[in-house]
Amino acid sequence: MGIVKEVDDLVKKMKENVKKMQEMMNLWKKPIFERKNKPLAPEDVENAHSSAVQPRFEDVKSQGKEIHKAIKDTADAIKPDKKSENWMAYVDYCNGLVIEGITKGIQCSMNYLSEQINIHYNKQN
Repeated sequence: MGIVKEVDDLVKKMKENVKKMQEMMNLWKKPIFERKNKPLAPEDVENAHSSAVQPRFEDVKSQGKEIHKAIKDTADAIKPDKKSENWMAYVDYCNGLVIEGITKGIQCSMNYLSEQINIHYNKQN
């Protein structure tokens, strides 16, 4: 029973850490730049975009460190052989989640931009 409880606790810990990573990455699913309702000069648009990108980059960077901590926390809990196939598969799985999170964040921004410059979308609003 003790071994089963220990394995159950480890699996719960791994699931909690993956859930925490996914919650952080869900914050990336918002447009980086949002258009104002009034016309802006190209320089003003560029300045607004630049000022929006840097904070988002810093957020992703700090959340990346938190994701790294979650993976380390999992490693500390299960004490794997870092070169084992199973551990490498878990790390690859986490890397895939991060890639998916970044991709969804980019898609969100690109979809927003597409909507803003789409003639048919703008006529409906």
